[in-house]
Amino acid sequence: MKLIEARNQFRTSLKGLHTVAECDYYFKMILSSLLDIDPISIALEPNLNLQSSQQSKLKSVLEDLLTEKPLQYILGEVPFRKLNLKVNSSVLIPRPETEELVGWILEDYTKLNHKVELIDLGTGSGCIALSLKKEQSFFSVYALDIDQPILDLVQQNAEENKLEINCIKGDINDLHKLKLKVEVIVSNPPYITPQEKEEIKNNVLNFEPYQALFVPQDNPLLYYQKILEYAEESLQSKGRIYFEINPLFESEMEALIFSFDYYTITKRLDIFGKIRMLRLEKK
Repeated sequence: MKLIEARNQFRTSLKGLHTVAECDYYFKMILSSLLDIDPISIALEPNLNLQSSQQSKLKSVLEDLLTEKPLQYILGEVPFRKLNLKVNSSVLIPRPETEELVGWILEDYTKLNHKVELIDLGTGSGCIALSLKKEQSFFSVYALDIDQPILDLVQQNAEENKLEINCIKGDINDLHKLKLKVEVIVSNPPYITPQEKEEIKNNVLNFEPYQALFVPQDNPLLYYQKILEYAEESLQSKGRIYFEINPLFESEMEALIFSFDYYTITKRLDIFGKIRMLRLEKK
């Protein structure tokens, strides 16, 4: 099979699920990540003959994509800001909105010249914690998650990107057990309610970890409440909390935050024009 024929096969097979542009993007990612072929070869060497092993890999990937399995899980990696991170089905796939949250924090601490202790609660792949450490070396970063296999993945990502952070096994529901004073708290906790399932695409709903996406229908701000309770004692004076939130609960979030009577709130829109991020500054 020639390279251009393989590309056209991808377009034809996936046309019911993806646009041509998406198919081409996926194909280029597969070429570079799995087949060690420069994507520019599609234009320069369209008649390049693929080896049988390469064809076999392409066939396997295509079969996975037809089940709507996310490409990031198929490849086992994802780019995030200045990092390349390993991912698997135990962690969420990092989103562009979360890159924006990281960018906001870095803007606020761009002129940092002393050590600042920061904790990422519910770290998942470690995308937030590791990016902050990568781009601001004065951050002393702690990354918390509930399962050891998740933390093992974070540690792998840290080692492969030559970064040092402190991984902590813990539950956001039991943060009172965490004896750690910090100047910055950041979290992108689960915030989708079961009622929103109908709006979620199959590639997310069927493959990404349920516990990292959903909160109880009757308590959608559960994890924010727990984090704010932790911050009462553990966030230093003038410290900051950065949250990624569900825009549907913006007003409820504001009411919850003001019930603690400690904070000023700054809001920021995401790339889609929705209020997705909050910065809380402790008085």
